[in-house]
Amino acid sequence: MTPAAAGPLLGWVVSVDLWGTLITYGDRDAEAAWRIREFEIVLAEFGHALPTDRVRQAILTVRADTRQRQRATGEQPPVRGQVEQMLTVMGLPLDSRLIDTLLVPHTHAVLRACPELIPGARGALGALRQAGARLVLTSNTLATPASVSRLILDDHDLTTLFDETVFSSEIGLAKPRREMFAAAADAGGVDLERVVHVGNDLITDIHGALEAGCRAVLFNPRGKPSPADLRAITSLDQMLDAALATCA
Repeated sequence: MTPAAAGPLLGWVVSVDLWGTLITYGDRDAEAAWRIREFEIVLAEFGHALPTDRVRQAILTVRADTRQRQRATGEQPPVRGQVEQMLTVMGLPLDSRLIDTLLVPHTHAVLRACPELIPGARGALGALRQAGARLVLTSNTLATPASVSRLILDDHDLTTLFDETVFSSEIGLAKPRREMFAAAADAGGVDLERVVHVGNDLITDIHGALEAGCRAVLFNPRGKPSPADLRAITSLDQMLDAALATCA
């Protein structure tokens, strides 16, 4: 990693969210369809030929439940626990070999969504580094653990732009919990008040960062109504200016 240049953001950490901020969520329908199909194949091989609707309902129910719990409380549901919960909803026994096998399609289905780089992402990160900021990726994970998230970062040539990465699956807690932002501050070697977090979610990214004692910038590409006192950007090429103004 090349040291950040001296500049107006020297001594600051810019923490950046991943999903919806740097990369798109991709084709979620394709992701869901592939996960369901692969689950059906695996279940059938283990002697559990279930109707597609039953498999789909279990997967979607658990995914919605874990996402809501994470957003509301900062809980980090382990991927193995997610699969176990899906099997329970299907009324199936918790067979360790079956769970191990299902973990592969569960954690890798996101690759079928083909998430794409949001325009301006790489240039914005480069500009922040040139301004002297240390960059920390601070990302929640659910079905996609840190190991798979890093594959996506590598695929989009983003890995080398970050000084450190903080994933909820490795911390054991998730945004909006203060511990996630504290981990980003620790990774960047600064106190929380020297962290500017940029993200697209008002609850997990913005409220979480502000309550932790950080500064925050909302990435709001669709220009949705947001609090008047909140600094927001509609394109990533505005990130440097927003960070500079927030730190002034």
